[in-house]
Amino acid sequence: MEFSLETINKIGYYVYRLIDPRNGQTFYVGKGKGNRVFQHVQGAIDYYDGIDKKEIDESNDPNKLRIIQEIREAGLEVIHIIQRWHLTEAEAFEVESALIDAFPGLANIQSGHGNEYGVCNAKELEARLSAKVYEEPKDFKYMIIKVRWWRIEEMTQKFGPSNARYESTRGCWRIRMPDVNKYPYVFSVTDGIVKEVYKVKEWHVAGERKEFSGDVAEKEIRERFIGKRIPDSYAKRGMASPVLYSK
Repeated sequence: MEFSLETINKIGYYVYRLIDPRNGQTFYVGKGKGNRVFQHVQGAIDYYDGIDKKEIDESNDPNKLRIIQEIREAGLEVIHIIQRWHLTEAEAFEVESALIDAFPGLANIQSGHGNEYGVCNAKELEARLSAKVYEEPKDFKYMIIKVRWWRIEEMTQKFGPSNARYESTRGCWRIRMPDVNKYPYVFSVTDGIVKEVYKVKEWHVAGERKEFSGDVAEKEIRERFIGKRIPDSYAKRGMASPVLYSK
């Protein structure tokens, strides 16, 4: 299916949901214009058709495309829902972000625009906004990896509460291989607050992504940063990437 040119000229930017007809669940939220909403199905066709399933690397198999392929193999079609249309691009960013918050566990690789302003408990919001901002260290550089609360919940079920944050933070990320000597520490941040600090031993290649192995940082390092808020320069709108580097 495609939108007609007449519809494209009238619809403007829009926010959409992809629904799995097998269970009625929304598995992806996106924004775009033109025929963007329909391009994911074609992407799955291009990705899978002509490929021996035995050759597919699961670590490099995007969740969204895998779900679409399973729907196709069941003889069904993805349900395309336009949630809101006739939007400006900025409005589409905000609506998309709100929807991503409303549907935890989506196949979206990246969180929505402005997700630091998303859904949260009132007590957590007070703790976050009243927390002191840490001072930029002059003795070392570091990386910030932002981890969403629902990701922690997923990893808790898989690895247990003691390892959930570490597994959620360490990978896998679409980044260049970081220099451990240049960035020896990783700050695990949720809702703008440093929840843990890890000292990196090494980075590994995992398919097309990277992940690190390491341990919790020294006591004095953890005491300096855990429970404190990241500087505003790392939380500005437009900084949607979950991985940031200190200056």
